[in-house]
Amino acid sequence: MKRNIGLLAFVAIVLVVSQWRWLAAQVVPEETAIVSPTYVAVPARQQEVITEAPSPQYVWVSGQWERTPSSWSWAAGHWVQPPFSNAYWVPGYWRHNSGHFVWQSAHWAAAAQGVVVQKPVTIPPVYAEVQPAAPANVTNVVWQPGYWDWRGTWVWVAGEYVQTTTPKATWVPGAWDSTVAGTWRWNPANWALS
Repeated sequence: MKRNIGLLAFVAIVLVVSQWRWLAAQVVPEETAIVSPTYVAVPARQQEVITEAPSPQYVWVSGQWERTPSSWSWAAGHWVQPPFSNAYWVPGYWRHNSGHFVWQSAHWAAAAQGVVVQKPVTIPPVYAEVQPAAPANVTNVVWQPGYWDWRGTWVWVAGEYVQTTTPKATWVPGAWDSTVAGTWRWNPANWALS
């Protein structure tokens, strides 16, 4: 009996060590942190027109500015399959840490519900916003009204002027679309061609 317990313990140790080695081999090196002593304003978003989804399993990830060590780089929006069922997309942002600002790159995160849900979640009422005058020193901008975005919970995105590449595009509020699988996919507010 003691021999069997010893043998089982040995096998368990071997399995744990081999799994640990396998996990250690899967570690992906982290990118170098981008740190700034002061907050660096994110440039105005660019206007994007959402194309048709390649299939019902895909969700739209909006374009966003990503920070490089010395400048900003625009990452265009695109259709992508979420990595897991309760995934939602988090745009990049500055995080204050010990007197500095650290750039958190855009990434997938988990919530109770992701961008694909079993039943649609009611969209809150839109906030009343006062549209300010357009920036005087900038051309080719259009007012993008504030809207609710689904990120596993509702997040208000304030209205702002965005650079326009398609002046004839019209603003379409976000909406839930049913899929052939019986689930619902969140299609974010976007610019569309009529």
